Amino acid sequence: MSKKIRTVTGDLSPEKFGQTMIHEHVVLDLSHVRNDDDPILSNSEILNRELERLKAAGCGGIVEVTNHGMGRDVISLHDISLQHDLPIVAATGYYIEAYYPPEVFEKSEDEIFELFVSEIMDGVGDTGIRAGIISEIGSSLNEMTTNEEKVFRAACRAQIQTGAPLSTHCELGTMGSAQLKLFNDMDVDLSKISIGHQDLNGNREEYDYLLKAGVYIQFDTIGKNNYRSEKERISDLIYLLDKGYVNQLMLSCDITKKSYLKVNGGFGYEYLFTDFLPQLKELGISQEEITTMMVDNPRRFLSF
Repeated sequence: MSKKIRTVTGDLSPEKFGQTMIHEHVVLDLSHVRNDDDPILSNSEILNRELERLKAAGCGGIVEVTNHGMGRDVISLHDISLQHDLPIVAATGYYIEAYYPPEVFEKSEDEIFELFVSEIMDGVGDTGIRAGIISEIGSSLNEMTTNEEKVFRAACRAQIQTGAPLSTHCELGTMGSAQLKLFNDMDVDLSKISIGHQDLNGNREEYDYLLKAGVYIQFDTIGKNNYRSEKERISDLIYLLDKGYVNQLMLSCDITKKSYLKVNGGFGYEYLFTDFLPQLKELGISQEEITTMMVDNPRRFLSF
């Protein structure tokens, strides 16, 4: 049986995916935790204008990592995907403890594992829409709590059971090595693991440690230059490309607020295509390397 990428409109051949944003939020609601309505993204005229611009800029696929407790709405994702003729992969998972819905604390590891498998194999609720990634499975700043470890273990087991890709959240880039240890302990297929937010890390020794193990890492907060300067982010990326890790790097912007949207005066999803990639080219990064990071790696990682 040939490998497919599982999207909100069905299983697609990997060749249907062009340049893919590996870690995004399209429909999201974090207002209940942040007490603010900026982190609400919904299927709206504003969002659809934004996505038209994104597609025109060169995007050919989105991995939407919003999960339980983050305002996930797979029906909206399905409608958006059809409207824009843009492949979208939806996620199953839980984020970090501060955002967990109450049931995470009550559920056993087995119950969480069964939920993740069911959403990948059968669908989310009664929608018939299946998740195509286990994400964004998170650890907190400089720690992995007991409940987060429970979720990680359930996610590992679901990865092993289904073969689905699994990507993570590292708060401000921390805890990647601890996540890798757990993946090794659980005997997960490391070629199906992508460790998130590593552009906020900056520890080149840790980059080497993670990449030598065989996982992917994501430089996925591109445009969020208040977190870390673009110059530092690009310097680390070029370092990794020079070391030959091009086949394990993937890129995205991690848009989580209305104020980030280009149509609202922010940098927008399109920043990756209109600003960041052209900067890489100016610095001598080849189109072949960009295609590997933006097209080939996501296709390989997402297929199962």
